[in-house]
Amino acid sequence: MPLTTRRKFWIGGAAIAAAAALETQHLLHRPRHHLETDGKTRSLRIAWPDSDTDPLLMLAQDGEFGQFGLDVTIINAANGDAAIDAVTQGRADAAVAPLLAWIPRLRDAPSGQLPARLLCGLRGGSYRLLVNRHLPIHRVSDLAGRNIGVYRLDGADRRFLGIRLRRRSMNPDQGVNWVQIPPNELDDAFLAGRVDALVVHDPLGWRIMRETKGQSWDMLDSMTGAERERVDQCLGIASTRLEADPGLAPALILALRAAAHNWPQQKNEIARQLAEMPDPIPDPRAMLDREIAPHIVLGHDLMVQVAEYTDELKLIGQIPNERRSMALAHELCVPPPEPTPDAG
Repeated sequence: MPLTTRRKFWIGGAAIAAAAALETQHLLHRPRHHLETDGKTRSLRIAWPDSDTDPLLMLAQDGEFGQFGLDVTIINAANGDAAIDAVTQGRADAAVAPLLAWIPRLRDAPSGQLPARLLCGLRGGSYRLLVNRHLPIHRVSDLAGRNIGVYRLDGADRRFLGIRLRRRSMNPDQGVNWVQIPPNELDDAFLAGRVDALVVHDPLGWRIMRETKGQSWDMLDSMTGAERERVDQCLGIASTRLEADPGLAPALILALRAAAHNWPQQKNEIARQLAEMPDPIPDPRAMLDREIAPHIVLGHDLMVQVAEYTDELKLIGQIPNERRSMALAHELCVPPPEPTPDAG
């Protein structure tokens, strides 16, 4: 075998091994918090964006919720803010949303009157910056003055890129031209040249990347490097429900941990189901391989990440600079649940 070929083979193999080791680290690391359920049966309504394609939810609904006494009704939400609205308006007991949505929504609540608190992180983000490969855009600073498409001007996608623009000393509001486009028109707008780049997240981002293959490239995403260690999607529970039922939090955490633990063995089955949907996801196994494995983060570890996101949100004016990030994280997050004795 020629030296160059052997070298490419070794580098590729090393990259695959490193990715596998990282995923195993997330999935098999022994949880810090030992929890037990009280054996009670509970009904719960969870507002969950992309509920028909979320791998962790698909795994949890396959038996893990029932195993821990949870009768869960899923309310499909259009986005993270809509999921949070369902909780604040009393239509759901819990919601899944990005931390980039949760923190700005909760930070203004009076002390002791939070409508919801953050229980656990579920998985990392799947944000993508898709750029027209025929334009001279090779780094974030090259986006200055460019038209950037998003489907929500106040959504987490825009905040994800806005933070990175600010880190390059660019004004995240005026340094680029934000263009709001309906989700089902994003790919056409990109191909027609109405925008120079798109900020999206999976599964929509994956679909668009496949549909614009040859014209787009994934210049920046949240699935590589240090970003893989962060959580994005987070489960929050209505404060009134937490206070009324202290045993709910341990049951939910245990069910979600069990679902996340099953991820390696069930990835092929999840991919098969995504491929057989009425509107199938193209090459779903490749999408799942790229994304970050589900991993449940809670307690102090979650507080640290909430504080980090708070610091970033300060960069784009979403949080006042005078707010102490770690103090806010302690207010927003549920403390590590105490073990609950088994019934009887």
